[in-house]
Amino acid sequence: MPTNPAIAAGFFTAAAAAVFRMRTLDNSGVHLIHAPQTSQVEGEKTLLDIITAECPTLTESANAHFVPSALLPTGDLQTCYNSIKERFGRTRIVEYERELITTEDGGTIGLDWSPPFATMPLDDRPVVILSHGLSGGSHETYVQTTVKQLTSEPYNFRTVVVNYRGCAGVKLTTHVLYNGGFTSDFGFAVNHIQSRLPRSKLISIGYSLGANLITKYVGEQGDACPLKAAISVCNPYDLASSSDAIDKPTLRNKYIYVPAMLQGLMRLYRRHRKMMETGPVKLDSEAIEKITTIRQFDNLITARVFGYRDATDYYEQNSCVHFMPNIRIPFLAITSMDDPVCPEQYIPREIFRTNPYLVLALTRYGGHLGFHESPGNSWLPRPIAEFCSAIFSHTT
Repeated sequence: MPTNPAIAAGFFTAAAAAVFRMRTLDNSGVHLIHAPQTSQVEGEKTLLDIITAECPTLTESANAHFVPSALLPTGDLQTCYNSIKERFGRTRIVEYERELITTEDGGTIGLDWSPPFATMPLDDRPVVILSHGLSGGSHETYVQTTVKQLTSEPYNFRTVVVNYRGCAGVKLTTHVLYNGGFTSDFGFAVNHIQSRLPRSKLISIGYSLGANLITKYVGEQGDACPLKAAISVCNPYDLASSSDAIDKPTLRNKYIYVPAMLQGLMRLYRRHRKMMETGPVKLDSEAIEKITTIRQFDNLITARVFGYRDATDYYEQNSCVHFMPNIRIPFLAITSMDDPVCPEQYIPREIFRTNPYLVLALTRYGGHLGFHESPGNSWLPRPIAEFCSAIFSHTT
């Protein structure tokens, strides 16, 4: 047994890390939930056949597990790491080319293409469309790491991030921002991408609130969906339940999650307040400045701007769980059981067990948009890239 204090500390730290890794490895497997018979994908192979054969990160016993970094062992640490990292400066690991498009009502959406067209001229290669989370954008770490994976060897796909109204430096040109069910803007972006690259196959990925949005869109489209597949990451599924879970008066909600989320939302509101006040609905600026919960924000701003009775009405009409039974394209959802923002008890497991187009990949660890195997190294882009590659190779 080492006697030097520094050596002893190192020894016990290494031993603790080893024990932690052994314990987590035992519970780190990826659990797939799906219908007894999954749908066929433009041929004889079923969706599950394709995932089993071509997505080793999700199915192979040696690879299908996520073990969190010993430095980030809990869902809270996994979740907070991205924000902590960005506080010390945002790192750009991919290069974008921005295109601004204007919706029929005068709204502006920013499309960030990667690689830029000067590097990758227009062709018919597959395109992956990414939809960011709450008040986010193409700069987010979870977006950039996925873009880098998808645009690198052996995949070499084209990617485009949809930055919604007022987000990621996009100027707000109407009185409305965006919300978790504002699928008309996403559909407008998809149609524009399709018209610009008419021979390219399309898959979409949505994160958190963006996952709810693209899932709702895919369900709305049904058999007419122009996408070949969709991927949902850390989806809240039920907006009311997710909002209520975050607004519960726990210490971590009070001092970590609610302040962080409201800070992003209030920053958007304050930045675009003058434009939002040009709309037909008068906003109560005094009450808005006293907001302390997500539901209050949605009651005073989101619901009023978009014409809902209140936050409850907004949540009910836009929760993607109501649209999932109508999905008719291959759909992969990736969710962790220790997600503190979108609690696992609200995952609609029964819909995954009955709709043959859906597969849920459930991990024990990962937090919300975390999945850090080590600081700076995310597990998440690997299963996403494998699934995209598999679907693109089996569709026309």
